[in-house]
Amino acid sequence: MQALYGLENTMSPEPLSYEERVKLRRMLDAMDQKEVQGGAKDFDLNKPPVPPYAYREYPYLMYNHAQRVTRPARNPDERARLLEEGWSEQPFTAEQPEIPLTAAEHTEAELVNARLEKKRKP
Repeated sequence: MQALYGLENTMSPEPLSYEERVKLRRMLDAMDQKEVQGGAKDFDLNKPPVPPYAYREYPYLMYNHAQRVTRPARNPDERARLLEEGWSEQPFTAEQPEIPLTAAEHTEAELVNARLEKKRKP
């Protein structure tokens, strides 16, 4: 331990002298001051430092209903320009495909609708 702190390497089991203890304390104080000033920082390779979170508004997805295309507006100016050009912020409406039903399916659907209406009337 003494060699670590630059003290004479004496192999005697005697305790440190007063001067050696003062020298050791001064060295430890200097090392503590360096750590306080940010000289020694731990770095974990498995968890590198992450930059602080900065709020950024997500880009708006703009819809052109006439051409059925979408385009992101990355800032408020581009968003206003696209709105002036006829783009919309409302998404496309979901299209319900028309499925042809057979006569048996039509009668079954009418029965189900009639049962549902009876349950709603109480």
